[in-house]
Amino acid sequence: MTEVRLAWEPVNGIPLERLAAQFGQYAKGKGGVSILRNGTLLFIKGSDDPAADAMQAMTEAKYLTDFKVVRLKEGGHLVAFHDAVAVFVGDDEFATVRNEVQARREELMFPGEAFLAKSQGEDLLIGLYARGKLQRDANAPELYQRIAG
Repeated sequence: MTEVRLAWEPVNGIPLERLAAQFGQYAKGKGGVSILRNGTLLFIKGSDDPAADAMQAMTEAKYLTDFKVVRLKEGGHLVAFHDAVAVFVGDDEFATVRNEVQARREELMFPGEAFLAKSQGEDLLIGLYARGKLQRDANAPELYQRIAG
């Protein structure tokens, strides 16, 4: 069976150190967070082998298509794909790629995928961009850092 992939899987534009600082704070007392090389955040409770857990989660994340875009009070957007899987999109990051995301929107969609009219707009573009980042991590997962909760 041929695996379906997005035509464009954008590279993360947020420094991973920034993600670690910001989301390490969020994860305190909640089980921790694993950060992957392309910026995917995995809110998985601690284990003996965080790298193996991250790889397993990303195997399953390949098939996550739905997302919810949440504006954070500190700025930026957390795009949630699952209770345990999210991608952060910074305001500055998105501002630099917004026109490219708009122009390449079809490349961030799976074959035959369509969105309801109410799903149009900025949140859709942010979500598609984040999903592209997630897919890059899902297809080449590499743990950057595990921050214990």
